[in-house]
Amino acid sequence: MDKLSHYLVGGAVRDELLGIPIADKDFVVVGASVEEMIAKGFMPVGRDFPVFLHPRTKEEYALARTERKTGLGHQGFSFHADPSVTLEEDLARRDLTINAIAKSSDGVFIDPFRGIVDLENKILRHVSDAFIEDPLRVLRVCRFTSTLDFNIHADTLKLMTKLVDTYELNELSPERIWNEILKGLMGKKPSRMIDSLIKCGALGAINRSLSNGVSESENKIIIYKTLDLAAKNNLSIETRVAIFCLLTEYNIEKIIQQNIPKVFARNNLSKGVLTQLRATKSQTQTSKILSGHIDSILNAATLSNEQIVDLMMHLDGLRNPGRFKNILDAASIIGQVLNKRKYSHHIHILVASLDILKSMKFNDLVNVDSGTDINQRVRSARIIALDNELFRS
Repeated sequence: MDKLSHYLVGGAVRDELLGIPIADKDFVVVGASVEEMIAKGFMPVGRDFPVFLHPRTKEEYALARTERKTGLGHQGFSFHADPSVTLEEDLARRDLTINAIAKSSDGVFIDPFRGIVDLENKILRHVSDAFIEDPLRVLRVCRFTSTLDFNIHADTLKLMTKLVDTYELNELSPERIWNEILKGLMGKKPSRMIDSLIKCGALGAINRSLSNGVSESENKIIIYKTLDLAAKNNLSIETRVAIFCLLTEYNIEKIIQQNIPKVFARNNLSKGVLTQLRATKSQTQTSKILSGHIDSILNAATLSNEQIVDLMMHLDGLRNPGRFKNILDAASIIGQVLNKRKYSHHIHILVASLDILKSMKFNDLVNVDSGTDINQRVRSARIIALDNELFRS
């Protein structure tokens, strides 16, 4: 490495300056060729441009390169990498000024686009008008508003809106879109990501149904507060995704308050959205159950024991207690945000019911009519158990 001119770049430099733990380090090498890198023991791994793994640390080292738009989408680029490409030319192709800062091997920061100033001012600003060539950048910037809690510069937001209007978001794979959304949901302020997606038009472009929940300001505020409270409480990604899917609902408060005691699932759009985005089976199922039963969950104290038993089967608490917890965590956060009734009591009823049902023994079936089929006998025994042990205040 002594003769290679190399620089730490990208998110690692940004995070170091922000005092955030660095997850991965990426380096750019200036003035070297592919042959020289291989001769020094670096292992080539780049498919589209020259990227190498350090022989000892296994960190990524890429040759400085420029790029040119050649087609649609995130991958529609051709790259030019050779010893003549300068560090500034390499930094100029990056999305945001805060990601276009380099650090030399002797600790000097190279900042040709004033990214350090934008870090200090918490601004997300594009490096150049070439920003508009990559549709993934729209989602990355929206995600950064959540993970970094930064503001988007007005000129950058205009470019993002213009990019959305080209329909190039349609060229991105569902997996790439969903990956950016997940990162934003796990950030400090997920509501900021949603708001940014709305402002540039990307939310409806991803899936029109996601705009339902923000069509009225009161419902939008409920979802925003719920997402941010889930982040503050460090809840699981399945819980946050389930809350995110409430964006398909026009009026969450009305759904809960107009509940007529029942246990069958409400029709909802969450499964369709998550299927389109290629979410995991666990994320999809958790979201579908929450959206389908949020009214019954937050009105559990008004249900009969027969209905609670049936609801518990829909929530799959006995077979999948982890998912059950994620669903109740989401419902509990919604109840806290609404803050108009003591929703915690309804959550407590369901937690206590699960404990009772889990403690049942085979002998509990003895006193149940043996003339019925086994499923009905089990259901009857569960109802009796709740009748005997579930105390409601």
